[in-house]
This record gives sequence, C-alpha cells and structure tokens, in this order.
Amino acid sequence: MCNRNATASWSGYSHQGQVGLLVALKKMQEQNTNLATHFVQFETHEDVAIYEEGVGGAKTYLSVHQVKAYYSGTNMYKSTFSGVLNGTFEDGNIKYLHTAAEITDWTTSTTTNNNGVLLYPYTATQNYCGTTEIETHIRAELNVLLNNNVSLVNTAYQRLTFELDHKIRLEHQKAHKNLFDIKFSLAEIDGFVRSTEDFQKKEIYDCRKLFYESFIEIIKEEDINDDRRDIITNNIIKQINTLSDEHFLLFLQRLNLNETAENLKRTQVYYNRTGLKQVFFRMLIDVESINPDLLENSVKYKTPTDSSNYIITAIMEEDRNKQTVVENIINNLKSQNLLWENHALVNRHINGKLIDLNPKINEILVGEEKDKEHKKFMSFTQQTKLIDRDQAKQNIDNGANP
Repeated sequence: MCNRNATASWSGYSHQGQVGLLVALKKMQEQNTNLATHFVQFETHEDVAIYEEGVGGAKTYLSVHQVKAYYSGTNMYKSTFSGVLNGTFEDGNIKYLHTAAEITDWTTSTTTNNNGVLLYPYTATQNYCGTTEIETHIRAELNVLLNNNVSLVNTAYQRLTFELDHKIRLEHQKAHKNLFDIKFSLAEIDGFVRSTEDFQKKEIYDCRKLFYESFIEIIKEEDINDDRRDIITNNIIKQINTLSDEHFLLFLQRLNLNETAENLKRTQVYYNRTGLKQVFFRMLIDVESINPDLLENSVKYKTPTDSSNYIITAIMEEDRNKQTVVENIINNLKSQNLLWENHALVNRHINGKLIDLNPKINEILVGEEKDKEHKKFMSFTQQTKLIDRDQAKQNIDNGANP
C-alpha cells in the first residue's frame, strides 16, 4: 500500500472518504452485484477498494483506487503521477487514479503506465473531480436510488458521511495501521441510504463538516505545497478529527471563548468560518518554525525560550470590544474549569494582558465562592493575555529560533 496517500482517509468528510462512498454507490447499481458479499474498503488495499468475499472468506478485489486530491500547479501533468502509474499499486481487476484537477496530457505524454491505471470516469465526459464537487456526484447517485426525493437524499448523504467518519475514528484508535478494518458491505451502505429513522447526529455532523470544509478551502486558496499540507494534516488536523464528539465540541468552544456562556452552547456559534480561516488555519499554515500540540482540546505552541503557551483561537473581535471579550473568556474558563496561567490567546486584533484589557476584572467573579475563586483566577490573569495573529507568529518564530 502507498505510504504517502495524497489525502489519507482520516475523516469521512475528506475527499478520499467521499470518493469511496461514490464508488460504493455506483457499484450497488451494477447488475449482478450481491450487496451482501460486496464490500467497500478504505486504507487497507490502496486508498479505496471494492472487493467480493466468497465462500470461506476469500477476497477478490474488483477495483482498487488511489486518490490524489492536491491542487499544486504540476497536477495537470501525467508525469506528476509516474509513481502511481509505474510504482507500487495493490492488485485488483481494475486500477483507478482519482485526481482533483484534469490531467491535460494523459494521451500525449511519454510517461509510461506499466500498471495499466485508468482515470476514474465521474461522468461520460469527465475523468477528474474537485474536492468541492465530489458531494454533487454522490447526491446524483442517491437521487437515482431514492427517486429524487430531496429530503431523503439529504438525510442519506449526512448519515453515510457520519457513519464512515465514525468508523474511521474508531479504527484509528487501534495501535497500528495494519490493524485498521475500515469497511462496509454494500448491504450496510444500502441500509444507511434507505433508513427511515431520524438522523439524530446532525449537529455534530454539521460541525465536523464545517471544520473540514474550512480547512480545504484555505488549503486550496493558498496553493500550499504537498509536503506542507501533509505536515499540517498529520500533526494537528488528523488529531483533532479523532477527538470524540464530546471533546470535538469542547475544541470548537475553546476556539470561541469570546462568546457568552449561553451562546457557546449553540451550534451556530461554531460556524465561525472567518475566524477559522483568518486565525486558526492561518497560524497553522504560517508558523513553520515549530509544530503545535493538541492539549486540553486546544492547539498550543510552546517554544524553548518563551515562557508563554500560545493557544490558537478563532476570535475575530476588534480591540474596541476588548472588555466584553475578556469578561466572556474569564466566565467560560471558569465554567470549563480551566486555569490557563501564562497563556497567550492568539486572536485577530486584540493585544494585552486580560487584567489590563478589562480593569473591572475584579467584579467578574461573583457568588458564594467568589473569594476563593477570585484568588485563584487573579493569579492566572496576571500573565494571561490576548495577542494578535501577526505578533504571535513573530514571537513563536523568535522563540523557536533564538
């Protein structure tokens, strides 16, 4: 199996995961397909595979698929994929390559194709599919299966993606990739598609999908090279995706601590696409001097020469709103029982220690436990601060490269 997949299926929302769902839905509609004995598999036999399991458990791989979902400038050339076309490719009756951009010299290039790889036919006239277009193709297949019932198609698409994502997260908890068993029978896929039960996980589905799509948007817009994207994906994004639903929601809340405690419970607050792109993902892309860690459901930078812990948020509030921002942060940290002493909260516009930004900080903590809580929280607010994105990058780079 290729060790450098362009888009590892670390998420059911990823392009690779979506390609697998599309391939499965198309296979279901082919004549002589036994849904009970045909399976779609992820990450084990190439990126995606369709196999038939006969009597005694023998597997016959009917099609195997490598997915390359990058948008770098050379991906329009066949030579870019020479390693796929001539290198290691798992056995299968048909070998497919999926690309996000059109390969313009497929028939004219001198690059050899000793593996006999085919470009995947998304339609009769298109053999590539962008990361933002794959959902349209999946919905088209669901329309056929569900007689163009828009409501059923929407629910089926959400359920399919959620179930795949859940399966991937469970399997990724195993100690080694060789132990992964990410597969569904086509009968299971059909069951998800035709289920009439209410989809109870729409909130977390929407949150995870929004987060992934925001990541893909900025990666595509920035035309980030493959190596840099791999570093960001493997070091942080993949770790965030493996969080349980409960901890993933906590992660989103801690990106938006400037909201009131009441608002922080509302799903729509998490749809802070602008904050994700301009602060959270911006920092992950721009800071190359040191890699962050995912700790306490937050992404933090710690340098050898700087005593501060830099926490990336998605806060977009302007400096004129600093007093309210600080008040909400204090209340939210208290309710979540977090003591972020000597932490710098990376945001878009505001700079300064919490105690300086809101002189009335002494009045924030109220109630029977005010005295005890006051002493504890005043200790941590002496050094905890807000820092804007650009200054944070400079500090982190200087701390990593003294």
